[in-house]
Amino acid sequence: MGAIDLKDLKSLYDEKLKDKVKANYTPFCVKISENFDGKNGVLFVGKAENMKSKDNFTIDNAFDKAFSKTGKGMNSVCEKPGKEVKSAYSRVIHQLAVFFKGKGVNSFARTNLYKLSSTKSYLFSSEFESAYLDIFKKEIEILHPKFVIMLTGGLEENFLSYLGENKKIKSVPFSYKNKGNMQNKKIYYIKIEGFDSIFIRAFHPQGKPEKELVKSIKMLVQDN
Repeated sequence: MGAIDLKDLKSLYDEKLKDKVKANYTPFCVKISENFDGKNGVLFVGKAENMKSKDNFTIDNAFDKAFSKTGKGMNSVCEKPGKEVKSAYSRVIHQLAVFFKGKGVNSFARTNLYKLSSTKSYLFSSEFESAYLDIFKKEIEILHPKFVIMLTGGLEENFLSYLGENKKIKSVPFSYKNKGNMQNKKIYYIKIEGFDSIFIRAFHPQGKPEKELVKSIKMLVQDN
């Protein structure tokens, strides 16, 4: 696959979000590894980026860092030893990247459902979800990832429904404690008409048993 062209994606950001980027809202753009090959690639999806204290960051700035090798670019997240990665989300991405690399996969990207975050706190909202839906769909169309790993714990439902009819092909159980109460959930393997990608509906790792989460996702994708 040739180089990924983000021109149409940036145009969509400019159309939908440019007037929303102001003092307290900072944009996030998908991070992509070099020579990304969607036919054998993985897109990790989180909720939102922590943009606290990152004022004066424009859409142009965000897209300039889409293929960055440094900082929090996609390559550095996948290459770091797991013990050096501080957040639960990044640790799980790292462990899954190691697993996929063992299967011969070397193309990775990561994005978030919500593209704007407050620079004054860790908070984000679905205030601009209509724009986010269109942008997420465009990301899938441009990247054509083989796997889309949704580490979003329920927030992805509207986004996946927006793409088309969801067909739950298979699932694995996933249990964890929340405030002392056991939560018995499932992680799903989903196909959507019109898309070749395999979508995995999982949970955000924060406060979850990371080892079990990674194991459950592996079980769903290991034969593909």
